[in-house]
Amino acid sequence: MQAVVNRRFAFPWKRAKAPKTEFRALCDGMHLFFTFRVQDADTVVLDHLRDELDVVLEDRVEVFLGRDDQMQDYYCFEVDARGRVYDYRGSYYRRLEAKWQCMGLETRGVLLPGGYEVEGRIPLESLVALGFPALRPGVKIRGGLYRAEFSHDRSGRPIEPQTSVHNLGRKAEGPPPVEEWISWVDPKTRDPDFHVPASLGWLKVVR
Repeated sequence: MQAVVNRRFAFPWKRAKAPKTEFRALCDGMHLFFTFRVQDADTVVLDHLRDELDVVLEDRVEVFLGRDDQMQDYYCFEVDARGRVYDYRGSYYRRLEAKWQCMGLETRGVLLPGGYEVEGRIPLESLVALGFPALRPGVKIRGGLYRAEFSHDRSGRPIEPQTSVHNLGRKAEGPPPVEEWISWVDPKTRDPDFHVPASLGWLKVVR
């Protein structure tokens, strides 16, 4: 089996060329596998996490899987450069169940020269238990592919703690990172936001 490579990632909220992002996914009858390989000249990654929510303070890739077009029930996997994951369940708008965990989800990540790579796999039986159809050729489900592209603030400006919908009120030690957002679909919102139905596309199983 060979996965199709998706490289159609861009900055929806910034007039600049986004650093390279590649996504691949495939099914083997037992698992849904996915891989991100990203270009990143300044990877923000914490040495230690207090808990999985600290992932929101780092560079990371994100996969959303939705059971419907309006995001009334969707599932999120945010994975940092070391493969640490923040997984949660959501309902529009931004009603997030942080304690939810995906049964059988496995992830790994590795820092590379000029970037990082993340791999993951989800048992297909876990997706079926969540109400998704059995994944076989021709089946498609709603999904979103994203990237939090952070960089270190080396400006020397005074540290100003930031609270936003993106960091869930978490505060980083030292200067907060400079945040930019990459998506495979332009949701055409005024402010950066992945948690809107317009950010979803289709993930289709092909032979």
